[in-house]
Amino acid sequence: MSSIEILGHRAYKGCYPENTLLAYDKAYEAGVHTIETDIQMTKDGVVVINHDATTGRIFDQDLVIAETDYSELANLRCKSTEYRNEKLPTLVDALEWAVKHPNVQLMIDIKFTNEKIILIKTLGDMLRVKNDVAYWQQRIVWGLWTLDWYQFGVETGVLKDFRFIVISLSLEIAKQFVEYSERLDNDHYRLYGVSLHYVCSWTSQFQKEWFPYLRKNGLKVYLWTVNSEPDFKYLCSLPIDGAITDDPVTARQLCQQYKKTPENTFKRPYFNSKEGFRFYGFIAIYKLVITLLFSPWSHYKILGKWSLAQLLFQILRLIHFL
Repeated sequence: MSSIEILGHRAYKGCYPENTLLAYDKAYEAGVHTIETDIQMTKDGVVVINHDATTGRIFDQDLVIAETDYSELANLRCKSTEYRNEKLPTLVDALEWAVKHPNVQLMIDIKFTNEKIILIKTLGDMLRVKNDVAYWQQRIVWGLWTLDWYQFGVETGVLKDFRFIVISLSLEIAKQFVEYSERLDNDHYRLYGVSLHYVCSWTSQFQKEWFPYLRKNGLKVYLWTVNSEPDFKYLCSLPIDGAITDDPVTARQLCQQYKKTPENTFKRPYFNSKEGFRFYGFIAIYKLVITLLFSPWSHYKILGKWSLAQLLFQILRLIHFL
């Protein structure tokens, strides 16, 4: 097995304001070759770099990006006093940064809460920065969450000859992407890989059924977001391709510590141990999440504008499960 690639989650979320150009710089200095980053689109159609649909978690005003013109968003600054000069980058800012750092590729996580035109806008920004689509096909990996975005990318031709992956909690959704890719049978639009929550890789179903299935279809396998030492111990005993992490430096050290050897095989902890309690508890949470988030009944509104699935999603984000 070759070494596991370390991907910077939101560039270098663990130590610097996420998805800022400062975090990009620090990830580059840390030797990251792939920066995972997120995009949203403003009211006036400018693609910006931000994970959330709103700005209040990182910046000094809480604005809804899709309801705000970029001219107003351009005035935002990081609310951390230590990094007060950091602003909300545009995608053009990120792409210009990438041109200056040719050894790094961007994995762009496109939130499905956006309008699909963001795909076309993103490709337009690439060509605006450097009018060479073949260049960007080597520098960009697109991340898609639902099958209709894949279909839209094929229908419009946006995804042609680009690498793209499915990002999901659900193995069933990943399977939809794989099957659609196989039905297309078109190398110009072939699925490149999957990016899955790391806990799903602990399950027997993943290891005995899904991983061989994904490998059979020639897909890269990435796990997110891996940060703690025991999780790297498990990860390094599995034949996966990459780990998306908040702290690339620590991640690389842990991967070296738990480097895969014939002796280092995946071992489930004893149920009655501290590690076992966490391990089996996380698997139980993962299975509950899948049931709730992907069951039609869980999306009915029960508390005003909130559904059970939305409430669970917010709770899981608070405890850093997502």
